[in-house]
Amino acid sequence: MTSTFFIPAVNIMGNGCLDEAMSAIRNYGFRKALIVTDAGLAKAGVATLIAEKLGLQDIDSVVFDGARPNPSIGNVEAGLKVLKQHQCDFIVSLGGGSPHDCAKGIALCATNGGHIRDYEGVDRSAK
Repeated sequence: MTSTFFIPAVNIMGNGCLDEAMSAIRNYGFRKALIVTDAGLAKAGVATLIAEKLGLQDIDSVVFDGARPNPSIGNVEAGLKVLKQHQCDFIVSLGGGSPHDCAKGIALCATNGGHIRDYEGVDRSAK
C-alpha cells in the first residue's frame, strides 16, 4: 500500500524570507489567516509579529493559540471553530510539531469537511 504526501511547491528560506513569504501570500490572493500556535509563542509576541507583517500586506488574521502538546481532538475542533467564525481562507502554522500537527488537522477538516475522527488511519482524505 502506498501513500502520497503533498508539500508546497514554493519554499522561501534565508535572510529576509519572512517578508518575501508575506508578499507571496498576498500574491496568492489570500485575505484572512488563522495563525495556529501555542500559548508560549503567542505570549512571546511571535504570533503578533506575524499578524503585523500580514497586515502590512492588507491580510487580516486571527490567532489561535490553543495548540497543546500532542494535540487532541478538542484542540483541532476549537481551532476549526475559530477558522469558521472568522472566515479564514488559509492557515499559518507557527511553532514546533504540536502547532503544526494541530494546524494540519484544522486544515484537513476545513478542506474535506467532517470531523477529525473521520480521518483516523491512512489515506482517509481526498485533499
